[in-house]
Amino acid sequence: MKKNYLFSAIVFLALNTFAQIEGTWRLAPAAGSIGVGPNQGDISWWSNSPGDVSVRSCLFDDSVKFEANGTMTHYMDGSTWVEGWQGATGDGCNTPVAPHDGTTNAPYTYAYNSTTGQLTVNGIGAHLGLAKVINGAEISSPANAAASITYLTTFSNNNNTLTLDISIGGGWWRFVYQRTATVTMPDPNVTFRVNMSNYTGTITTGVFVNGSFNGWCGNCNPMTDMGNGMWQVTLPIPTSNIEYKFTVDGWNDQENFTANDACIDPNMGDNFFNRYLQITGDVVLPAVCFNSCSPCPSNATQLIGTWKLKASAGSLAVGPALGDGSWWSNGAADVTTRACLFDDSIKFEANGTMTHFMDGSTWLEAWQGASPDACGAPVAPHNGIGPFTYSYSGGELTINGTGGHIGLAKVYNGGELTAPANAPASVAYQISFANNDNTMIADINFGVGWWRFIYEKTQIVQLPDPIVTFRVDMADYTATIGTGVFLNGTFNNWCGNCTPMTNTSGSVWEVAVPLSSGPIEYKFTVDGWNDQENFVGGESCVDTNNDEFFNRYYVVSADDTLPVVCFASCSACPGSGIEETELGVVVIPNPAKDIVKISAKSTISSIEINSMAGQFISKQLVQSTNAEINVSNLKSGTYFIKVNAENNSGIYKLIIE
Repeated sequence: MKKNYLFSAIVFLALNTFAQIEGTWRLAPAAGSIGVGPNQGDISWWSNSPGDVSVRSCLFDDSVKFEANGTMTHYMDGSTWVEGWQGATGDGCNTPVAPHDGTTNAPYTYAYNSTTGQLTVNGIGAHLGLAKVINGAEISSPANAAASITYLTTFSNNNNTLTLDISIGGGWWRFVYQRTATVTMPDPNVTFRVNMSNYTGTITTGVFVNGSFNGWCGNCNPMTDMGNGMWQVTLPIPTSNIEYKFTVDGWNDQENFTANDACIDPNMGDNFFNRYLQITGDVVLPAVCFNSCSPCPSNATQLIGTWKLKASAGSLAVGPALGDGSWWSNGAADVTTRACLFDDSIKFEANGTMTHFMDGSTWLEAWQGASPDACGAPVAPHNGIGPFTYSYSGGELTINGTGGHIGLAKVYNGGELTAPANAPASVAYQISFANNDNTMIADINFGVGWWRFIYEKTQIVQLPDPIVTFRVDMADYTATIGTGVFLNGTFNNWCGNCTPMTNTSGSVWEVAVPLSSGPIEYKFTVDGWNDQENFVGGESCVDTNNDEFFNRYYVVSADDTLPVVCFASCSACPGSGIEETELGVVVIPNPAKDIVKISAKSTISSIEINSMAGQFISKQLVQSTNAEINVSNLKSGTYFIKVNAENNSGIYKLIIE
């Protein structure tokens, strides 16, 4: 049956700056969990022994809980460690003394800054570690309790150990806490980016990142050619300090630095000069020029001019990965509904200034005070009143000035705004061009996914829409085909029989269709809508929209001929012989886990890997009849390998275990 659409805005949870510290904590039951000394981290004056864990069990079983809403609760269970300054005749376990009893002046609040590592607990009597310790002193009476106390924090053990340091003026106390329920955290994802535009040598097998984290292995971490000279790879790396550099064709060529370069490691005594990075969490590194600590010289010629959002479906899209708009994308009707956004224009001047024209009206959302989302007067600071400047180098566009943006105002690097007051001072986008530089594609990672915005110059040279050839093999179809096989999708409003396919050879049917750039959903049908493909969801070629309809999914970006697939399947029909065999291509092993070996009868010029949806993943230059591809960084699933060789090419299925 025809698919009906109901697009609704996706609400994303704002990134919570309390995430590291949320949960319940207790003092670590080990020697040195409580200590004091002359300097931060130095507990040489005194520290608890293993026996103190039992003697002070009433303190070690106290727990502190930090909630996501900024409140803190101190559980003492009727007994804690009480000292002479609190009225005890001898230090020991006893009933908690106000206001350090966890109830007087409760509830307590806290503020945590993940950038500076400062944790402040608020409320007279609120404390961590020992009640007597405050900033700059040790109090001698409960009446002198502070209204707030600030600790310096560090995390370790996958964020399951919390170390607190506090200066008392003449020395430092240290308290070491552990979570009551250990949480295993994934290694941070580090995105490396290098611009090879200034590289004058020949790149054959590709660009690689090598470092202390991978044993300087040579070609085990290949980077992906993103276009415009930019190469990129994202790797999970444990929290640590690393050294690294970019290399060409494994170790055929490499970066060479001197002791005077700003980005090299501080370990000058080893006579090796490499890039240096302290990893504390997920990070997307700035794009740097090969063999340089800085971006490549700017070439803003492509960017200069006036741009508007492309007035078509898919100009605004969001999804889990770069270029994947499967979470949500605007439909054709949204161009009219959001006309106040699509008629906004952005002008980039040759002198580095940017102007945002909104003509008194733009699209407003709830976080800007709109109810419901609708066109309205622009809300400061996203009202286009600058001045704004920009820098553009190596495919990265940075807009400077609070409120400066393109696409949607809420999207910034690492998150989505929940209030106009939180607008950042600058926003960076990854830029690529198409359509004779008249189409600009801007991508931005907001932490949990990627937004994409597609712009067109206001005066452009019109090019025809990309032509996509769809092919389906009906070899396994057992029913009768009467009037033919048809292509139905979002691009033709699931019209039934308006896009007939042609039986080109044997059981294969195909049709070439001009389509606008952007994501589409589609399926093959028989005799109009008399029969259709049925998917259950979760197949590798099917959309991920949670709308109870499961269709094939593809992102249109350029002319393309899609692989032949079996009716109602994401794969080729078994034994149908659809793969181009004249090249004599052999792909082994298949399925594969790490290294795939590819051979052909003639010289292979390049090998491309694409997803089942047709999304580009990587390209490797070869110039040989044999090649090896490292696929260890690909997720399990089915992919297509395109082998280009001497005026011919073939597409082959590859399964990654």
